[in-house]
Amino acid sequence: MQSHPAYLIALPLIVALHGFISTAHAASDVVVYTDALASGWSSNSWDATYALNNALPARGTASIAITYTSGWGGVIFCTSPALDSALYEAVTLWVHGGTSGPARQLRFFVQEVPYGSAFATSFTAPINQWTPFTFTLSALGNPAEIVCLSVMNDTANPQPTFYVDDIRIHARAAPLSLTTTITVSTNVTPVAISPYLRATNLPAWLGPTRLADATFRARTRAAGLTLLRLPGGSWSNTYGWLSCELGQNAPDRQDCGTGWHTWAARPRDFIAFLKATGLEGMWVVSPMGTSKEAAALVAYFNGDIHDNRAIGTDIRGTDWYTVGHWARLRAAAGYTEPIGIRYWEFGNEVYASKPSTGGSLCQPWGWEETWTCDGYEYVFGKGSGSTRREGYLEFRAAMKAVDPTIQVGAVGFEWPGTPSDGQSSWQTFAGWGARVISATGNNLDFYTIHPYPFFNPPTLVGALANPQTHLTRIVNAIHGAFDAYAGGRRAPIAVTEFNLIAVQDQDNSQLMTRMVNALFLADSLGQAARLGIPIFAQWDLANGRAANGTEYGLMHEDNNYFRAPQYYVYPLWARFGNQMLSATHTLSPSTQLSVYAGRVNANTLSLMAINKTGSPITATILVSGFGPLIGGAVWEVRASSLDAQTVLYNGSPDPSDALSEPPTPLTASGNALTYTLPPYSISLLHLHQASPRVWLPLARRP
Repeated sequence: MQSHPAYLIALPLIVALHGFISTAHAASDVVVYTDALASGWSSNSWDATYALNNALPARGTASIAITYTSGWGGVIFCTSPALDSALYEAVTLWVHGGTSGPARQLRFFVQEVPYGSAFATSFTAPINQWTPFTFTLSALGNPAEIVCLSVMNDTANPQPTFYVDDIRIHARAAPLSLTTTITVSTNVTPVAISPYLRATNLPAWLGPTRLADATFRARTRAAGLTLLRLPGGSWSNTYGWLSCELGQNAPDRQDCGTGWHTWAARPRDFIAFLKATGLEGMWVVSPMGTSKEAAALVAYFNGDIHDNRAIGTDIRGTDWYTVGHWARLRAAAGYTEPIGIRYWEFGNEVYASKPSTGGSLCQPWGWEETWTCDGYEYVFGKGSGSTRREGYLEFRAAMKAVDPTIQVGAVGFEWPGTPSDGQSSWQTFAGWGARVISATGNNLDFYTIHPYPFFNPPTLVGALANPQTHLTRIVNAIHGAFDAYAGGRRAPIAVTEFNLIAVQDQDNSQLMTRMVNALFLADSLGQAARLGIPIFAQWDLANGRAANGTEYGLMHEDNNYFRAPQYYVYPLWARFGNQMLSATHTLSPSTQLSVYAGRVNANTLSLMAINKTGSPITATILVSGFGPLIGGAVWEVRASSLDAQTVLYNGSPDPSDALSEPPTPLTASGNALTYTLPPYSISLLHLHQASPRVWLPLARRP
């Protein structure tokens, strides 16, 4: 199965799971401490001692006694689940400055990540009295959520005992009401949007029976997808295409994997699925075979049955016959005409090879069954004679000799590093990306990455904020590497795997099956479109449940192909259009709303609005350079909460397989309209203008 987990288990955990954000529109006050620490809260300290059951002084029956044993010590109180700070406005605590010595010099923190960066303010607590201190969240830097509160020594020296009591987080007095102005402008140079942003992966382990399932095919066809990456993640590196196709293992070519040949999906099964759904295919070639074997696969999919060009004998002595030979094998499966697979990739995550097979640059936690962790070797090959491993350039040349129209991508990495990075540079996988970029030069058709943003489940606010910066930072880093190591020539960057969390076995909160992932994915697709990314393939169409109950897939094949919330992102984006225009809004921060505008045709604009909050957002939509408006329609996905695992699609809790539920008509006139975006929703608006009049010259009399 898809394998990301091995390497990151050994890494420092950057983001911790805090639980779910409150989904209510309004909240009650949260009591952190009154006579005892409230349920759901934990405490800890550094350079300090404390007692949670101090008898005197206390405002009730007990208080917290704190003694700082050295400078900058502190006591911290943390909660799980995290609190959505949009629902709260201030924190109050009562402090008694102790019975002797000077007033205590203190600092109060609100933290978004346990023991991480914080928003702080200093204050002084008088001795011999209880004093209330109230800190507004705006004064504390408007943290996106509340995970920890801490009271810290604001000096470099120890301080005597003091006391804290009645810690309370105050809810906003009324439900949060949000309004915004969205401005759509057509007076910009549009960005072309690739249809292959609506791509996903289809793994071979689903098998022929699932690929032939009528419900699976119908729901795939209705999703608005365009491209399927085959045959599936890490398995691609050990999938012997011919052995799988023939249902056998053979010593003169690559095997079909240990025991796979009896049950894995075969190339002919993938063709049948592509034909039934109307999608295109993209194939990941195994680097464990030979370039001639890969060329024969190109012939199998794309060759003509009458093509007598010889492919030749490979470095291991196997004769791969002619292009037509393999085209006729396809025809024997029922497909006389070429399939026309245009996009190919040489291996999957090769940079993460195991040290036992990949050499000295590999990390000890590598997981791929491939032969190098050196980007140079990956491009140029390794060894000699019949045991030689051929590299990207040899594979690309052999495959293009069969079909010059195909594009062959090389495995990159999102953080390229430098060519001189060594094995210790695990953040860049020994400078893998920089080496591939510098070695391929002008012979690189496209550069592939798998930029999963999280290894462990993030906070929900972290998931909602991530798309606004994550892909941009990566694209900028890769462009910088092309400028530095490829003479400024920039190959297209293709995202061939993507989801919220890299390792489903780590997703114990099942975030990938919840509405938060749909909001995250919808926003990520918008950013990919804005950045001009040509391929953006989610992982994956259907996968199989992990032991913790989560699932990568758009559909759950073990539950009659149940459509997860993230599934419904694609039918909305499929109606967005092929050009991106300018769209801005007046809400802040980015965890509340994202908007994208596009052009569907000469008389229709689109607006994708992603409401990430638990409140309706009343939007005044202004359109410039277009109109007057005469109406429109809205397609909509919404949920009751961020952690919901079911959604409404155009108002239906159980849409038809064909998603035939109609959109909601829009009434509009002039160049503005008001529309209310439901809580936790993705809305795709079509805005129509009247067809422009065409004035014809008067006919001349004869």
